[in-house]
Amino acid sequence: VCSRQASLEWHLKKRSIQMNWTLKGNICRSVSECWNSQGIEESSDQPFNFPQICPVQLQHGDKMLMSADETLKPYGIKLLNVSKDNFESCSTNVQDQFLFPHNINESEPVEAKWLAPGHHYFIALHEGDTQLCKLGLRLNVSVKTQLCQGSPLLRLCSGNGVCQTGLWEGAYHCQCHHHYSGRFCEKFDACLDNPCENKGVCLSNGSTDPNYRTYKCLCPPHFTVNCSEVFGKENCERICENGTCVQMSPASFKCICDTG
Repeated sequence: VCSRQASLEWHLKKRSIQMNWTLKGNICRSVSECWNSQGIEESSDQPFNFPQICPVQLQHGDKMLMSADETLKPYGIKLLNVSKDNFESCSTNVQDQFLFPHNINESEPVEAKWLAPGHHYFIALHEGDTQLCKLGLRLNVSVKTQLCQGSPLLRLCSGNGVCQTGLWEGAYHCQCHHHYSGRFCEKFDACLDNPCENKGVCLSNGSTDPNYRTYKCLCPPHFTVNCSEVFGKENCERICENGTCVQMSPASFKCICDTG
């Protein structure tokens, strides 16, 4: 019923989301219908009472417009911001506040105060009656911020990853490309795939510049690093095919052959 991507990528341009309150569609009746997630158990962190309008996930800064369909406009409905408990039970209390001071009619923008980061719960009322909520006219909106920049002037995930969120995550985080790590993918690890051959040990200097040699190999005795450097091989490749490379003087090396 509700089409949901497993993960969403942060978009740099702000969007406007149109939400039409209607009983004629976009109503889901189970976890799999609402979240398109088979086999996920109900969690106390998520409101799973049904039916309800397909949940919405917004990026912080996105705008939301709300309208009512043609069958509800003449009937007259107001939208109320409620707590999670009241959302689940379709009830109200004095702390709840109306999104608009009048019945919803044409498309109207939701004030930014109702779209701060976090979960927001809205229900529809007709003359104070919550029956419409019990029929499915209630909406769970998740507003997420991104934690993908160390500074607003820096690129998302340092340009070395993707800023994204999963259905059940509370914010956008960096998923780093191969060889990169750190909260903002700011660390480059050339040793991730261990380029050192013949059981050499890779040591990374942590440089973020992949064009600069960012590691060195500690080679076992038969693949001495001095021999490797002189012969232009730095990853502990075998230099003496059937023997040992031995340093004879500061600038000369010799292969000592194995028996035979």
